[in-house]
Amino acid sequence: MVLRDKGVHPARVLTAGGEVALSRRYFWGKGRGGTYPSDRFLGLEEGRISAGAREVLCRMGIVEDFAGAAEDAKRIGNVAVGREHLRQIVEGEGAKVTQVRQAGDLKAAWTQADAQVEGTDQTRVYGGIDGVMAPMVTQAEKDKRRKEHVKRRHQRVQQGLKNARELPAKNAGHKEKYREMKIGVFYDQDKTYRHCFATAKRWHGFAYLMKSFAGQVDFAKADESTTLTDGANWILSVICMVLAYVKATLLDYFHLSQHVHQAAKACLGETPAALQWAKARLEEIKTQGVQPVLLAIEELQKKVRSPAKKKQLRLLRNYLLKRLEMLDYKGALAKGWDIGSGPTEAMCKNLTLRLKRTGMKWDAPNAEAMMNLTAMYESGQKTSYWSTVCRRKAA
Repeated sequence: MVLRDKGVHPARVLTAGGEVALSRRYFWGKGRGGTYPSDRFLGLEEGRISAGAREVLCRMGIVEDFAGAAEDAKRIGNVAVGREHLRQIVEGEGAKVTQVRQAGDLKAAWTQADAQVEGTDQTRVYGGIDGVMAPMVTQAEKDKRRKEHVKRRHQRVQQGLKNARELPAKNAGHKEKYREMKIGVFYDQDKTYRHCFATAKRWHGFAYLMKSFAGQVDFAKADESTTLTDGANWILSVICMVLAYVKATLLDYFHLSQHVHQAAKACLGETPAALQWAKARLEEIKTQGVQPVLLAIEELQKKVRSPAKKKQLRLLRNYLLKRLEMLDYKGALAKGWDIGSGPTEAMCKNLTLRLKRTGMKWDAPNAEAMMNLTAMYESGQKTSYWSTVCRRKAA
């Protein structure tokens, strides 16, 4: 279909260097409508804001609240937008980032081939999984906000002012004040490389995404592919479902330590004896294996009389027995492997830092979008996204 040149049309565009005036040609075809080819080339199809300006606003929006981000974007970068417009841009960009990363359209910044262990010809990649709570906007809070909007609009009518726009359609609020966001991360031995993501989906949906992101870094091809997680049942289910090929599954040593100290405190109180007992068990499990620990638990059970104390020791014993395959710390340390999931815990903090600022509350899709926008930067994909994805060209 032939498109006809309909002349030059002006437009004002917000770029990373401030607002500029453009003139671009408009083409039209019957049955197809009109188009500005240069808008696609410049990344302006989604509004009069260039990719470069959107990047500036996104960087501002993921480190401070939207009001402060709008103020600083104007003051520092000469990119002038209002708070609400900035929020829409940042959350919208986060949703697009989430989509292209989950679809595998944004290539990982590294793969297992880059994760070589220093001094060897082996590659080693860790897989981490965890859940973290994010503050949500409840239905009651949404209803209250709606009433306040209606009241303000009614006051405008009484003052003879028109309401320019209709109120947007209602969005359902969350039932609870917090929702668990699930996080997956892959990293190398030196912690030089990271590849992470977040989702509001339940564990079945998370498992599908974990498989996809594992494929993006060729996790299965690593000479030593290891999962290092806490012992939550849903995490173990994900590993069994989509990461069964891993060379080893390790229980985070510090989660285990908490369980051991809890049992010691319950049985021996907050005493030097309790601390000594816990330290001895943790040293045994690292140097000898789990069997001496089970024997020590059995011995202590014979000495205590309280049903509550016996219960705590029974819980610790069952906790260990259910995770025997994850407790080979002696073998892991001999190979130079990590036994603590610090990088995963740190990623949970990094991806939710913006969400948990004072007074912040979110809808689940927007929380997910903000976390994945941050995850893109944590994963080293910012240059690839802003310069090449969706044929964007930063201004």
